Amino acid sequence: MASVAHSHTDSTLRMLLERLNWPVRFTRWLAAREFGELLASSTYNKRATAAFLKWLEARQFESQVASGLAVLFCTPERGMPLFSDVCAHINRPSIIADVMLQHIYGFGRRREGWQNAHSGLAPASFKPGIYFDDHKGAHVPQIFVDYVETLERNTGFPFMQQWGYEWRKLMDATGSPHSGFPYYFIGSRLQRSGIMGQFSQTQCDVYRSAYLRTLAFAVSQGMSLGDAVYRSLLCLPLNRDLSEIRPIQRPRWLRDIPEQCCEPNSALEPLARELIDARNGQESMQPVHLAIPIRASLYEFADLSVSAIMVTDDFVPDPNDEHYFDQHTGWILPDRVSFRGEMPEKDPAHFRVRGQQGWSLPICLSLWPDPAGFWHNDYFSLGLALPATYNFPRIPVIECADESIHVDAGSERVGRSSIWHDHWTPLYPPGGEYPLRLTHRNANA
Repeated sequence: MASVAHSHTDSTLRMLLERLNWPVRFTRWLAAREFGELLASSTYNKRATAAFLKWLEARQFESQVASGLAVLFCTPERGMPLFSDVCAHINRPSIIADVMLQHIYGFGRRREGWQNAHSGLAPASFKPGIYFDDHKGAHVPQIFVDYVETLERNTGFPFMQQWGYEWRKLMDATGSPHSGFPYYFIGSRLQRSGIMGQFSQTQCDVYRSAYLRTLAFAVSQGMSLGDAVYRSLLCLPLNRDLSEIRPIQRPRWLRDIPEQCCEPNSALEPLARELIDARNGQESMQPVHLAIPIRASLYEFADLSVSAIMVTDDFVPDPNDEHYFDQHTGWILPDRVSFRGEMPEKDPAHFRVRGQQGWSLPICLSLWPDPAGFWHNDYFSLGLALPATYNFPRIPVIECADESIHVDAGSERVGRSSIWHDHWTPLYPPGGEYPLRLTHRNANA
C-alpha cells in the first residue's frame, strides 16, 4: 500500500504522478499501481483525486493522457473518480483514451472529440525531415512504422507523410526536445561495452501522439472505426491483469545450484538432478519451466533455463537445434486489455521438434498477449511461460490473482506462474534480448 508524508502530501502526490513520464517503463507501471491504491485510500482519496485530475488536465500529449488512464486500470472501484470529472479534465482526446474509458467505466462511456483531433491534410510539398525519418523506428517500436506503411499500401494515401506532419505540428506546439542517447541511465563504461536499454524519452510521446492523430485523420478519410481501434492498441500503456503481477522471493530450495552451473567446466547433468531433487516437497506443484536469474554479483547479465519436455521413447536430440524448450505463440486477448479468459487452443503438431531420432514436445509455451501493453514490453518481453492447452483434457482458463498467473481447468488449479528477479534492470547486453533475461518464470503443471 502506498503512503505519503502528511506534511508534504500534495507535492509527494505530484512527484508520484510525474513518475508516469519516467523513461524507465517499469517505473511508470509501479507508479500507476501505487497511485491507484492512493485513490482507493480513505485517508488520501480526496487529495489524490484532485492531484490526478489536475495532472491529467495539464497533459500536452495524447499518449500521456493514456498513461493517466492507466492509473485507473490499477484503481479499485471504490477509489474511482467520477466519469464526468475525468472526461472534463482530458484536453487531448484520442481513440485509445476512449477505448480505455469504456473498459474502466462501461461500454459507451467515451470522451469523444478525437475525430477532429488532428492537423488536417498535410500539404503536398511537406517533408517530415531527417530526424523524423531516422528515429521513427527507434523511439517507438518498428511495428508502428509497419502499420503506417501497410495503411499507406492498402489505401494509396501518403500516411507516412501525414504521420510526419502530425509529428512536426506537435513539435512546434510543445517545443519538445530531440531526444538523444540516454547517458543518464547508461554510463560510459556500459556504453563502451555495447550495453543497451529500453527507455521512453520525450520523443516517444511525440511519435505516439502523432500516430494517434494520424489514425484520427485516417478515420476522417474513411478508415473503419474497428480498424482504427485495433491499430490504436499499440498505444495501450499496460494490460489490466498483468499490472497485478508482483515478484516473489527467490525460493530457498534453489540454494546456489544455479550459480554452480555457471562455474567453468561445471558438470551440468548432476547439478540439474540436484536442482530437481532440491525442490521435492518444497512446492505444491511440479516445476516444469524455470528461468533463473544468476546473482548479479557474479554475472551481471546471465540466467539459467531448465524446462521439461515430452519425448518419444527413441528420442535423441539434435545438438544443432536449440528450440526444444522455449517456443513462442501469440494470444489475441478476448477483450484486448486483459490477460484472462480461456487459453488459446494450440495444436501440438505445430510445436513438435524432430531430433536425430524421434521427436519432442514442450510442456510450456511462451504466450505473448496481443496487445501486451507498452509498459510491459521490456518486463514480459519473451512472453509468459505457461503450460500449453494440449497438456489437459479440456481448455484451461487464465486469471491473474494473488500476484501470480493461475491456470484453472474447471474447479481444479492445474498451473501457476510466478516471477522473481533478484536484480531487475532495463539494460541488456550486446546480442541479448530484453531485461526479462534477468526475470524468473516458474510455470507449474
